[in-house]
Amino acid sequence: MAHVINSINTTASGLCHHLDSAIDDAHHQYATDLTLSADALLFGRNTFDLFMQFWPDAANGDDLPAATQALARAFDKTPKLVASNRPVELTWDNTRHVQGPGLNKVVRELEELKGAVVIFGSPSFTSSLLNEGLIDEIHVLAQPYIGVEGPRVFSGLNKRVNLSLLGSSSLNSGSVLLRYNVT
Repeated sequence: MAHVINSINTTASGLCHHLDSAIDDAHHQYATDLTLSADALLFGRNTFDLFMQFWPDAANGDDLPAATQALARAFDKTPKLVASNRPVELTWDNTRHVQGPGLNKVVRELEELKGAVVIFGSPSFTSSLLNEGLIDEIHVLAQPYIGVEGPRVFSGLNKRVNLSLLGSSSLNSGSVLLRYNVT
């Protein structure tokens, strides 16, 4: 069974809007290292659609900072799974659709993978996986904002989830990375 890691940006108000993130080279380096350590990336549909707006073309964006290009190349080369009930346009290299409804096919994919699988964002999808005991680690990137937009992180949980701190670090942007084991 895969070791599933969720990495999520959240404001101090517990919201995760994609524009409420203090992104710097350290943030990109963290995401690049995490991506390169993964056997696959797993996305909920909404987060995948957000990623599709920028990341596939960023790998060839010579006008982008080196850290952004490195992350884009890591995303490109890592296999990507998109969990969705709706059809998915598979124009991004190394991308496969895991058809819903429900999590049965996602569970089968996770059972076949033996290494790490990383989920960036995808708060609703992650809550569903947490409810089924399918998340092993959570990385919270606490952003230096009190947000007013976006979904609430982990709002779909139906039970308390206990965490054990693995480590923490500060980024120059003012964000704090908190890494937890799900216990």
